[in-house]
Amino acid sequence: MTMKPEQMAEIRKQFFNDHAEHWLDMWYKDAETGRYDRHAAQFVRLFSAIPLDPGYTVCDVGCGPGVLVPHILKRIGDTGVLYEIDVSEKMIEINRGLHPQENIHFIAADIADQPAPESSCDVVICFSCFPHFQDKPGALAAAARMLKPGGFLCIAHFDSAHGINHRHAKHPAVQHDMLPEEDHMRQIISVAGFKILSFVDESGFYMLTAYKK
Repeated sequence: MTMKPEQMAEIRKQFFNDHAEHWLDMWYKDAETGRYDRHAAQFVRLFSAIPLDPGYTVCDVGCGPGVLVPHILKRIGDTGVLYEIDVSEKMIEINRGLHPQENIHFIAADIADQPAPESSCDVVICFSCFPHFQDKPGALAAAARMLKPGGFLCIAHFDSAHGINHRHAKHPAVQHDMLPEEDHMRQIISVAGFKILSFVDESGFYMLTAYKK
């Protein structure tokens, strides 16, 4: 039986709520060292490509428990503003508990609903979340509205599109959550009002960067 979009959305949200407490351990903890630096080299590569300066306003979409927060705050400083946005209330709850800084706004919402103010952000980051957006064109349109003219968009994963799609296909709750083929991805990015700067899709690393026209 084919599920309705709203049913799929609830199943997906429940999946992330159920796994929120152990998400950092599952994906980012090094089993040998016990530190959360399993992807240290990939994070260096990612943030070398994202323009972040003191005072910037950043929207971290699909933020989960906040794995990007220390990297972003290190660069935007106390004068910057960070929006941590996730559809999973439990992810937001854990994120808030881990990061008490006053310049962070925590919001449990769908990106397609444009949870940050219009033209307020210098940078929007979609890390390890884009396949889970049920309305991908709508999510990109919302990101464009939140960004200032010339604002920067980054969509990234620490795996190839093939690897991500293969892994998701094995889990019922996210089996339909796929990264689009490159041609389709370029098309929906352009329609949303972005100009692509770079597109990388290789083993262990996926990154699309663009700016708002």
